[in-house]
Amino acid sequence: MKASNKYQKYKYYILKKKEIFLHGLQKSQKLGREIGPKVVLNSLPKSGTHLLESLFFQLPLMRHCGKRTLKIETQNPIESKLPTISSLKKGQFLLSHMQYHDSILKTANNNDVKIIHLVRDPRDVLLSHLNYIEKMDTTQKSHKFIKQYDTRLDKLKAMIEGNKDVLEPFPEVLNKFQTWKDQQEVLCVKFEHLIGPNGGGDKQKQIEAVNKISQFISVEIEDKELNNICDNIFSSKSSTFNKGKIGNWKNVLNDEEKEWLNTSIKAQIKNYGYD
Repeated sequence: MKASNKYQKYKYYILKKKEIFLHGLQKSQKLGREIGPKVVLNSLPKSGTHLLESLFFQLPLMRHCGKRTLKIETQNPIESKLPTISSLKKGQFLLSHMQYHDSILKTANNNDVKIIHLVRDPRDVLLSHLNYIEKMDTTQKSHKFIKQYDTRLDKLKAMIEGNKDVLEPFPEVLNKFQTWKDQQEVLCVKFEHLIGPNGGGDKQKQIEAVNKISQFISVEIEDKELNNICDNIFSSKSSTFNKGKIGNWKNVLNDEEKEWLNTSIKAQIKNYGYD
């Protein structure tokens, strides 16, 4: 969402509410109120959350719960946010940016809520986040913080190091989300597998990812629908869309920036399954 003021944000959310309401009136979505699963779609911000949302808007039985993206940072009290998960109804999905905490997983398990966690190459996440702060949502405190730096390398260094009450250090954020990958009850999906050929990925890996998701939540997709769903997952219409493609950091960064970034978050890159 490119927003320079609060009015633009408000306008976007009103239009989004209308889209969600109309989608929920479709026949399959009405059936989902009786037999559909309850699902949380979680990711680190700028990891491609809207890929999952795009997919779930196309799946049978599923409808958006109508609530804004749930954000949970574990340095703050989380108890007041857990009812957002436990109150999900059959056939609803919720978008979230939740750092890992045992209480979140316990709440989901106790209320028969499935969690799907999307991961993306941390280098692409960092670049996408920088673009968002600089150009797409200039209302954030972090925009003023980053704006004071002249070079891209200095801006990236500022994001890695963070600033108290403005921007959490990026390696710490990565570490707080990483634990989701290790939970047996959680389905972990790679952005690079889900995006498909329209975003520089592989069609077969995309089909496998969609099938894995549908099996995990026990929602059947007919073979004739599968290809159509996959073809429409990737979209540049997302409100926070940037490049949205695989390995964009290799094309954007110069050699000095690549070397510095690969060294700075070497452990996190490996832990997330990238090289």
